[in-house]
Amino acid sequence: MRPKKKFNSNIKFDIFDIESFIKKNKVEKKKYIVLESKKIKKIPNNIIKDLHQAYKYKEIINSFIIDYIKKTKDENTEDSKIKITNEINNFKKNYINNILPKRINQKIVNVFSLSGADSFAKIQLVLRSFSTSMGSLWEKIAICGQSSISTENEFGIKITGTDLISLIDNKPTYIQIKTMEDTLTGSQGPRSVNELGIHNHSFFAAAFNTGRTWHFKSNRIKKYRGEEFWSKIGLDYNHILDEVKKMVKEVENKYYELTKIKN
Repeated sequence: MRPKKKFNSNIKFDIFDIESFIKKNKVEKKKYIVLESKKIKKIPNNIIKDLHQAYKYKEIINSFIIDYIKKTKDENTEDSKIKITNEINNFKKNYINNILPKRINQKIVNVFSLSGADSFAKIQLVLRSFSTSMGSLWEKIAICGQSSISTENEFGIKITGTDLISLIDNKPTYIQIKTMEDTLTGSQGPRSVNELGIHNHSFFAAAFNTGRTWHFKSNRIKKYRGEEFWSKIGLDYNHILDEVKKMVKEVENKYYELTKIKN
């Protein structure tokens, strides 16, 4: 049994107890992490100044996160495949009903519109919007599993460069997720290496295996894509891929339906 940790804060319990902490709301959880992080004065010299706060947050979170994930996830027994399908369907409905019509009607000036190729201009705008919107979906899918959480969802705290904390071999592992192997630009790669490098256990992930060349390059930080990534956090890649493919096709069909009516 782990020794209970004493701390000073305005949250209404004096001894850290994981069961009590879990029952607190997001605001109170954030308050505890923020106040405790301020007590950390020593930061390794190899961590750049921009990541000092992220380092402090993860040090506090690591002190309880193993028990936190195990206890909160054990209480949620819904089939992960059902939750994944629901997340993807919710995303699809929101995009089709709220975002897609706005993008179709949005006026933009680019080389396509200047050339009179309005359909190209519209398609480019929609594809960019759709790709950007999907970026947050992979995190939502990942936390459908029994081993992963988002610090933003749970604690209202963003750890720079981290989308997910997963228990892998009983170790809190910090993960940055992108859609494909080449989603990062050349200048973003070194930044991602620094962000993931502050953790004892971390890796970079591409949600899908497209066979493209990796833009993330590091000898220290591992990278995984497609099935090798999703299997590490206990989720079925083929199910995710099948559901995403259906969703993308439905959005495409709706796009053509709406643009046909408009034209």
